[in-house]
Amino acid sequence: MKAATTDGLKPRKQPIQSRSGVTVEAIHEATIQVLLAEDMGRFTTTRVAERAGVSVGTLYQYFPNKEALLYAILLNHFDAMATEFERIDNDAAPAPLADLATSIADAYVSVKMRNPEATKAMYRIAGAINQVRLTSDVFARMGQAVAQILGKASDASFDDPKTATFTVLSALAGIARGSFGELGEDHSALDNLGAESRRLAIAYLHAAASAGKNT
Repeated sequence: MKAATTDGLKPRKQPIQSRSGVTVEAIHEATIQVLLAEDMGRFTTTRVAERAGVSVGTLYQYFPNKEALLYAILLNHFDAMATEFERIDNDAAPAPLADLATSIADAYVSVKMRNPEATKAMYRIAGAINQVRLTSDVFARMGQAVAQILGKASDASFDDPKTATFTVLSALAGIARGSFGELGEDHSALDNLGAESRRLAIAYLHAAASAGKNT
C-alpha cells in the first residue's frame, strides 16, 4: 500500500520527557472520548483539550491542527498492529500453515480488542479522513512481517506471498470493520470475531498456498 504524509499532518514535536509523554497520552485518550461522545461534525481540538485538561495552546505544541491529531491516533493503531506481527515473526519457528494463520488472525484481533470502544472510534476516524496520506512505513512493516511469517510454513509455500499477505490482511480488516460496525447493545459479532477471523485466515491461506514444502 503506497502512501505519503504531508508536513501538515506531522506532529510538531515528539514527547521526550516523561511528563510530555503523559500529556500526549492524555490528548490521545481525550480524542477517543470525544469521538465516542460526539459525531465527527462536532469534533474540535477545543473539545479535546478541555477533556484532556490542557490548554489548546499545549495541544497545538504537539499537533498543528485537528487533522494531524486524527492521523496520529490512527497511525498509533496501525503501529500497534505492525509491532504485534513483528513480535510473532521474531518468535515463530517453522510450523504448519494453519498454526501460522491462526497466529496472524489472533494478533490482528488482539489489537482490535484491547479496547473495543477505542477501536470503534478508530473506524469513525478512518471513515472521515483519507488514509492514503498516512506514512507508508507502517503498512510496509505490517506486510513484511506477515509475509515473513508465511515463509515459515512447514507444509506450504507461496508463489506470490505479497498478494497473499495483502489479501489476508484486507479480509481480516473487512470482518473486523463489519463486526465493530455492529457494536451496540448486542456484542455477538465481537464475541465471534476471533473464531471467524481464524477460520477466514486458515481457509484463504490454504487456498492460496502452493504445493507443500515437504513433498
